[in-house]
Amino acid sequence: MKHGRTILFLTPRYPWPLIGGDRVKAYHLLRHLAAQHNVILVTFNHGDHPTPEQRAAIEGLGVEVHAVPLAPLHAALASARTFTTDLPLEITFYTRPDFRAIVDNLVAHRGIDLGISFFMRTAEYLRPYPALPKILIAEDCRVEYQTRSTEAARSPIQKLVRWWETRQLLRYEPVVIEEFDVTTFVSPEDITASTGLNERATYALVTNGVDMDRFAFHEGHAERHGLLFAGKLDVLANHLMATTIIRRILPSVREAVPNTTLTIAGAGPRRALRALATTGIRIDADVPDLVPYFHRAAVFVHPHHGGSGIQNKVLEAMATGCPVVTTPSGLQGIEATHGVHAMIGTTPEELAAHVITILRDEDLRATLARNARQLMVDTHSWSHVFEQMDGVIASVLPTTTPVDIPTPATPQPSAS
Repeated sequence: MKHGRTILFLTPRYPWPLIGGDRVKAYHLLRHLAAQHNVILVTFNHGDHPTPEQRAAIEGLGVEVHAVPLAPLHAALASARTFTTDLPLEITFYTRPDFRAIVDNLVAHRGIDLGISFFMRTAEYLRPYPALPKILIAEDCRVEYQTRSTEAARSPIQKLVRWWETRQLLRYEPVVIEEFDVTTFVSPEDITASTGLNERATYALVTNGVDMDRFAFHEGHAERHGLLFAGKLDVLANHLMATTIIRRILPSVREAVPNTTLTIAGAGPRRALRALATTGIRIDADVPDLVPYFHRAAVFVHPHHGGSGIQNKVLEAMATGCPVVTTPSGLQGIEATHGVHAMIGTTPEELAAHVITILRDEDLRATLARNARQLMVDTHSWSHVFEQMDGVIASVLPTTTPVDIPTPATPQPSAS
């Protein structure tokens, strides 16, 4: 038995394998917390039960695991409850009685000192316990995210769904964040947006980290060549960025720097994107490791617009010394300066001009790479993230013996 507290940690996705920023951050936080405290994880696993390998990866950290299989189709159908409650779609998708029963039993019998909801999607399970110290790792302001996504949506159906989700979140998010002792976000911009929804809630910054050993920095920028975009390509925002690079950025770059190549790498590229592969444009699907791609590329191009939170692939590119060209929103939550750590533009034309400048200037590439790597070491190493998280926990956990937490007779699943 460890000498720390007993922490109940809830996540909407099983934090292994380390694919996706939410899994990566949850895994590293669990790793850190389990070294000091008794950590109990309750998590959904999309599909069936976790494999022995998945369980071993988390239990090997010293974490007690309770995993609930989640059938995506069943959960999607159950999300229709959004029309009869104040719950947003993303909350109803993850609201399950079997998950709730596990949480209620643990709170009633295991002497939980602190509850942590990783993402707002698991907040419903801790809301019935007002006396339990609670932290909500929200990551981004969901109203801000959906508002920007509604503006960027192209089809009427997408706009309608996101409009509805924004409407529900405007009722839900301000209420929920006030019920937690602290709500954490990855960027000051998200804290500002959430403060606009509820000034009474307490907020803290807990940024995202990068494994500095895995995403190592390599000198030798003369050997780098071509452009790179990477990410989960089945996500609409990433699909749109990839097509923007192909159609609006690469042609201008090739006029100035002929034969410039482009590689787009990541999971699940859509058929429409695969069809754009041609001479000098590679679409590499489901690659096992993106690190070699970051080490080979001369420029990481990231024409980000909309959304909120922090862009993990930008963090990874900067950590590996791959010069980044992106937009202001692509650097949200990252203390980068134009011309020092990255090149920043607001239009495809500006981004293309920055790419051309970097391709033509080897000294600039080397300077951007070194500065960006140092910035990541200083502000986005996991040790830095852990210090921020420890500070939040210290502000929430009482110094006296924890009180008994009564189990509510009737859980209240929605905001009023």
